[in-house]
Amino acid sequence: MNTKEQASRFLMQATLGANYPLIEKVSQDGINNWLDQQLEHRVEEENGFVKDGFYQKTHDIWRGKSETKGFKKKLIDAYTESNINGAGNNPALPYNYYFRQAWWHKTLVQGNLAEDTNLDNDFTEQPKISETEANADNLVRHRVAQALSEILVISDNSILELDAEGMASYYDLLYKHALGSYKDLLTDVSLHPCMGVYLTHINNRKAEPTKNIHPDENYAREIMQLFTIGLFELNPDGSHQQENGKDIPTYNNDDIKEMARVFTGIKASEYNFEYPNAVLNFDGEDVRMADINGQEIDFNDGINNSVKMIPYVSMIKPMATEDDYHDLEPKKLLNGWIDLPKRTASGGSATLADIKAAVSRLVEHKNTAPFIAKKLIQQLVTSNPTPAYVKAVASAFGKSGNLKAAVKTILTYPQSNVVTIGDSDISNIQKLKSPLLRVTQLLRAFNVSNEQKRLWLIGSDIKDDLNHHILSSPTVFNFYKPDFIPHGDIEKENKVAPEFELYNAHTSISYVNMVYRWLFGEALPLVSTQIKTGVTPPHVVPELDAETLLANTQSKLNLNFDAELPLAADKNKWSQLIERVSLILTGKEQSSVKTNILDALDKQNDPSNPNNSLWIVQTVVFMIAVSPDFAILEA
Repeated sequence: MNTKEQASRFLMQATLGANYPLIEKVSQDGINNWLDQQLEHRVEEENGFVKDGFYQKTHDIWRGKSETKGFKKKLIDAYTESNINGAGNNPALPYNYYFRQAWWHKTLVQGNLAEDTNLDNDFTEQPKISETEANADNLVRHRVAQALSEILVISDNSILELDAEGMASYYDLLYKHALGSYKDLLTDVSLHPCMGVYLTHINNRKAEPTKNIHPDENYAREIMQLFTIGLFELNPDGSHQQENGKDIPTYNNDDIKEMARVFTGIKASEYNFEYPNAVLNFDGEDVRMADINGQEIDFNDGINNSVKMIPYVSMIKPMATEDDYHDLEPKKLLNGWIDLPKRTASGGSATLADIKAAVSRLVEHKNTAPFIAKKLIQQLVTSNPTPAYVKAVASAFGKSGNLKAAVKTILTYPQSNVVTIGDSDISNIQKLKSPLLRVTQLLRAFNVSNEQKRLWLIGSDIKDDLNHHILSSPTVFNFYKPDFIPHGDIEKENKVAPEFELYNAHTSISYVNMVYRWLFGEALPLVSTQIKTGVTPPHVVPELDAETLLANTQSKLNLNFDAELPLAADKNKWSQLIERVSLILTGKEQSSVKTNILDALDKQNDPSNPNNSLWIVQTVVFMIAVSPDFAILEA
């Protein structure tokens, strides 16, 4: 059994946000017992995809389970297919916000709202809230998937914005493998078309100098620099090895060129455009999409190369391999750590063998365990982990990349060890919460919901305010660098504070204004469940018209303050109210701004106002949500 404060702080690390009942449960069951149950969660698959996963939800929101419903059907009914199929017009595609809608729904519903078996006949043709979504046994898996999304980065700040289903299926990989093998995860990531598009190794071919064809080196570089071994040789505790007082590089340009040869002969699996009946023109040549939809792609099939790319290909099936365009010669890099033999063409299996062998050796490299361990610790617990903490997690990660063991060590090690450099206290956690985590924690803390049980947030308003959103970083280097150092006391202490790179005049002011709008303006994030109609030509983005969305009261989000309102109605219980909200949001009952809150309540209290109790709760939540206590995860 643990105290509620211990449980609350733990859940800030292990989940995307907890409400009071969950804090009570973890406190009573014990942190380790609850965590062990979470780590045993298993992912079911159906038709090759995660069952009831992010891809399925995105698919169903866009086109319905039967593929005859969803937003696509509404757009066709409103504007006719010929006006939105891309043939001389702006096509209505499953754009990035459909994945965002699915992600937010699953994030906010998970374990917070009860199952609702009523079918959503207008859109998904599925229960409004499924049994899987209502279940709370996968909260850690979901949190780790989000952390991995900021390590194995793809982003809709790219052409990937054209395919929400592809991005959702990529996120499913992170979710599926979050408590599994990093080796398996990185292999699947390397072959996912979204990564192929984002880091440009899709349609990569072996060198043909006479035709000025050379392998693309982008993914070859980043899989080493960002996804496995990093820039410099490391000790098991994450510290840099040195030679003559200088850091030792892990790889050089020749290694990048050799690795690029590994990732040749890769292409999308098949042609697949949203509107098969469309006739599209590429470089003066008309292509009737129905003639090629579903057809396997061949580098030499005579079809314009522009059609071998998003949005004309499958973005949900793994990329295919074609040995005739793969460099079959031996490959040797990283001082012989990776030593691949000459291979014989065999229907794509030679290409796949090279990729799997290279990924396996990268994950087994002595650098990968401490490199990824430190990144995960920084994402989940603390910004400046001690060498001993990194070493313990790296040991659990091991050569195979055991994520389950690594996550367990990350979350349990702080219970009895010093975890942050520069302080001798046990469990001395210090980390600025990212903007996204502050949002998810705040919304989940008070069981946000709406009448329709469609928590389909479009996310654009949140991203505009905070410069942070799932799968939406500006570059492959994520939203912030893991070694970012803000000027001031943190710099003087020779520490890093990665999330502070997102903290500036715009985001800090916007965050306060955003929380104020949510609480006092009742303007929580926008949800899209309908389209703007009656406009010719079609509205640029009918699903995102703010005026239309704001007018739909059934989709409007509301925070649930049922447990807090009775405390607000009794002045003698205001301190209890503040302690409850502070516990949920900051992990400690005694808020540093408690005196300020009580002073504000005393001055503005109006018992004659029928909404006075609501105003009191809103004020308490607001003042704690904009306080340093909430922004900083500290123990």
